[in-house]
Amino acid sequence: MTFIRRVGYPVVVKPDSGSGASNTFKISNARELDQFFRDKPEDVTFVMEQFIEGLVVTFDGLVNRDGEVVLAASHRYDQSIMEVVNKDRHMSYTCFPKVRRAIEEAGRKILKAFDVRERFFHIELFETKDDRVIALEVNMRPPGAWMTDAINYTFDIDVYAAWADMVVKDATGGPYEGKYFTAYASRKQHLHYLHSHEDVLAAHRDKIVHHQPIEEVFSRAMGNYAYQMRSKDEAALRAAVAYIHAEKA
Repeated sequence: MTFIRRVGYPVVVKPDSGSGASNTFKISNARELDQFFRDKPEDVTFVMEQFIEGLVVTFDGLVNRDGEVVLAASHRYDQSIMEVVNKDRHMSYTCFPKVRRAIEEAGRKILKAFDVRERFFHIELFETKDDRVIALEVNMRPPGAWMTDAINYTFDIDVYAAWADMVVKDATGGPYEGKYFTAYASRKQHLHYLHSHEDVLAAHRDKIVHHQPIEEVFSRAMGNYAYQMRSKDEAALRAAVAYIHAEKA
């Protein structure tokens, strides 16, 4: 309660070790807090954080043995992953050809503070409606989901080959320049969509680079079926995501 008295409601509780917003909850009052403690698994350690109103933006890439950023990319989610998981909704995110300056500045400061060297990095930050950037978490690994593929499609590279060259040969690679916007859009099997899978392929075949069912263990966050698309026209890509997610009235 000391933490809640300091930051106030709402707060977020999540497993100390986990991914994909599984078992992550927003708690808005004392009644919901009591319910959480009654229902929480005894064998799971949870952490509590102040709730931030905003969407997750990432700073991803490679840093060499001298601590220099070799490759920098950024993804932005269109929905709260916690809401996607808890409400069983579809989701989407975009990998951008250029990293927004505020995101890159924050990410580089975090890398320097942790003295990160010779590895992938995946930093998550909140981007708020009033344009603030707030650190969320740091992962010393490649980004999850289809994000490494999105980096490949955005930059026209093989990011794992770039990582191997960096580690084995101390190769700097690059310069890596983004060429496309790449979007991921998923569907949930229990939702009723306006356009069929065949409609999606017919309407956006020029942008779709991959599509497939998602393994059930990942489906709560990633959807039951997903499409990966790229285009140099961001507006056209956003329209394709909206087309995929359009639901029947």
